[in-house]
Amino acid sequence: MGIQRSSQSRNVPLLLLLIIAIFLFFRYTGIAGNSDQVAVEMSGSGNVIPKLQVSVRQVSVTPPKLEIAVTNTHAEPVTVLTWNSPLDPLALQLGLLSFVPAGSDGPIDIPTIQVRRKMPPGADSLATIGAGQTREQELELREPIVPLGRLRGTVSVACRGEWMSVWPSEADVISKESLENAGAGEDAFRGSFQSEAVDIEI
Repeated sequence: MGIQRSSQSRNVPLLLLLIIAIFLFFRYTGIAGNSDQVAVEMSGSGNVIPKLQVSVRQVSVTPPKLEIAVTNTHAEPVTVLTWNSPLDPLALQLGLLSFVPAGSDGPIDIPTIQVRRKMPPGADSLATIGAGQTREQELELREPIVPLGRLRGTVSVACRGEWMSVWPSEADVISKESLENAGAGEDAFRGSFQSEAVDIEI
């Protein structure tokens, strides 16, 4: 009898350790899974790219000028890196705008350039757009950037491309590290933009 009780007493601690181990395993596995789910949900709900609306309109016929605008429909301010964006002064030369003459099957070819940018981007390369606000720029269509001789009459124009970096904050709170990683940082969003096509007269 004494031997049996001694054996049972040795098994009790082992059984308790096993129960504790199983409990901890399921507890922390569940927490990790929930954390991952929360992170995914936050990432999905925080993406501000769909909240940026790009539009094009003609503001002058002679000389032909376009206004490219970006409207922030998000409830908070956002800051965009203007490089290769609708707010880039080189938007025409970078091929962000397409021109389809009336009766044509597709856009005309426009010579494009490649630009090497100095990192990190400076303050003049960042544009903060408040909630419900719009930032715009005017672009003049002129030779030799745009072959106006092939664009007489009604022309359909659209603006499309890729946002390199969009931060869901104002520019003054963006860290130096984030700017140095512009285009690849985890705290900024990337994605495509495309305006509706509009008809202009040249």
